[in-house]
Amino acid sequence: MSTWLKLLPIELDGLSSADFIEPPHQDIKDDKVVGLMSEDCKRLWTLHILLEKVSQQYRLDAHYCRDEAEKEKLETKAVECAEKAHAMLAIMWIAIRDEFEIWNRTIGIRVGYKVVTNSEPSNDMPPIIKRLLGL
Repeated sequence: MSTWLKLLPIELDGLSSADFIEPPHQDIKDDKVVGLMSEDCKRLWTLHILLEKVSQQYRLDAHYCRDEAEKEKLETKAVECAEKAHAMLAIMWIAIRDEFEIWNRTIGIRVGYKVVTNSEPSNDMPPIIKRLLGL
């Protein structure tokens, strides 16, 4: 098992409610609130945001770095943090879908840690596909 995977639970547990970063997205007209994010999902969201921030800082540092070897290291760290951030986000979405049993609709998170759905699934094909298939 990788060191990162071993340390991940410790890192997540180390985030207290005072550390949580609230989703910035405002409510949209068609949103239907289905509940609130769990503490675990708040931790995943927060770690996602923190890793994204670190990744962006590495990218910025690499952009202005004159030493090619150091620049490559910084770019590698930027990609590493971005991939880990992406993993946190993917796990969070799966956890939310699992908790609220929402597997067939669009979901989102909003200010106040609200979990929302905003439309029923559509089985309609896009018009261009219908035209291509002669339907």
